[in-house]
Amino acid sequence: MEIEDNIQWHPAFCSAMELELRENKKDLIYEREHNLSRMPLKIDFLVIKKKPDVIIKNEIGDFFLGNNILEYKSPGDEVNAGTFYKALSYACLYRAEKDGASEDMDADVTVSIVREQKPVKFLRQLGERYAVTEKAGGIYRISGALFPMQVLVTKELDREEHVWVTSLTRNLSRKRAQKLLGSCTGLSDDEDRRNADSVVNVASEANIELFRKMIQEGDQMCEELKELLAPEIVEFKIRLAEQNAQLMDNAAKLADKDAKLADNAAEIAKLKRMLAEAGIKA
Repeated sequence: MEIEDNIQWHPAFCSAMELELRENKKDLIYEREHNLSRMPLKIDFLVIKKKPDVIIKNEIGDFFLGNNILEYKSPGDEVNAGTFYKALSYACLYRAEKDGASEDMDADVTVSIVREQKPVKFLRQLGERYAVTEKAGGIYRISGALFPMQVLVTKELDREEHVWVTSLTRNLSRKRAQKLLGSCTGLSDDEDRRNADSVVNVASEANIELFRKMIQEGDQMCEELKELLAPEIVEFKIRLAEQNAQLMDNAAKLADKDAKLADNAAEIAKLKRMLAEAGIKA
């Protein structure tokens, strides 16, 4: 089993969004998970509630209304028509449960679907039915659906402007890792630092080899990592990665050994058969 299989992407995404929108911290309320209806239907989507008449400064959220649902897909997860209808169903259920829902037809809800890779086929399908506009790199706005919607492609977002959410990847470069760690040094608010801790934690798990090399080579920026994460946690992650690599190597050696044994057994069986055909007992 690879370490990455257990990475908790969703909590880190929630933390990254709080950091992305921290200029409007006082205007927003975050719900990291939500119970839909009176039934025990708990869904892992992020709800960001915005105060009326507030304009979000960050381009990711400048179209936000009062209630904003974000469906985050971990790296490797698919985004397709099913994702679209599921996100819309979340929004509908969320809206139906709001106070005064039976009297007010104003939806006051937006939907965002977030993924690292660009869902080319999905965007093409949307374009056949709705108006799709690329507002900025990686921000695709959809008009004409039941709710105002957008698809965020984190790989295409400006990495300088959106360092937090773009760091949630398995393909972090040393330069981007240093940028992420450097961004942590400017945070003084305790809540911001806790969110940064969550993002760095996942980024380091998803890119353990990179961070291991940076630490072993004495990369200055990794001093920030040691401050954010307890040293024993950093050491544990490194040892876990090394043990995983050793297990994989051992498994490969065993497989190779088994293959050689099988070849030897086949060769012995062949020789015995030839001897038997010649009337010679083995």
